[in-house]
Order: sequence, then C-alpha cells, then structure tokens
Amino acid sequence: MPPELSRYLFVAGGLPFLVLGALHARATPRSPEARAGLSPSDPQLTAAMVATWPRITRRTTMWLTWVGFNFSHSLGAVAFGAFVVAIGRSAASYGAQAAVCGPLAVVVAAGYLVLALKYWFRIPIVGCALALLLFLAAWATGPA
Repeated sequence: MPPELSRYLFVAGGLPFLVLGALHARATPRSPEARAGLSPSDPQLTAAMVATWPRITRRTTMWLTWVGFNFSHSLGAVAFGAFVVAIGRSAASYGAQAAVCGPLAVVVAAGYLVLALKYWFRIPIVGCALALLLFLAAWATGPA
C-alpha cells in the first residue's frame, strides 16, 4: 500500500471529531431562554437547573455547569480533531509521529465510542465508530 494512504486515513479519522465537536457547540444553548438541540425538552427542568447548584459549590448553578460541560466537551473533540490533522499535515510530520500518535488516536477514539454507546445517541456513535475504524486502518497500513 502507498505510505500516504495511512496518513490520509489518519487525517480522515480526525474529521468526525472536528465536525461533531463543532455541531455539539452549535447545539448547546447559550441561555436558559434559548432553544437549541441540547436544550431540555421540559422547560421545568431548565428552570430547576437554573435554581439549583451542585453539592460541591454554590458559586454556580446546574444550568451553568451543564452549559460549561457541553462547551468543554465540544472543545475537547475539536482539539483532538485538530491535533490529528496537525500531525497528518505532512508526510514528514506523520512519519515522525505515527508510532505514538496512531495508537493514541485509536485509544482516544475507542474511549469516545464507549461513551457514545453508553450515554449518547446514534449520530455520535456513528461518528466515533467511523473515526475509530479510520484510525485502525491508518495504524494497520502505517509506516513500519
């Protein structure tokens, strides 16, 4: 197989994380009044989240904690995707980093897939599974 195939598969594996991370941020509501894809379907739940706080501190609300979690989750997925694309930006970069970053990408994608299967829904499951398969293919066809 051409050595570039591994690099292309690796970069392709990062793309679902970039896309899903960006979509996740877009689906996160900016305020309790905003209705976005990740808004609770029950307005009473939103009101309860605004009116209560986590046991660990009263300096924030469950609403703010939840919104912050969603944005940080988005940032993590986008950062991972960007990391993968940066490693695969050139044959030299990929060749120098593939031995460490290939297995690391497999582990991270597998972790996201486990989370997706247990806690999320079909779109992230498919995206994480696709990324994992691409990373495995990149690793299998990668530089020896």
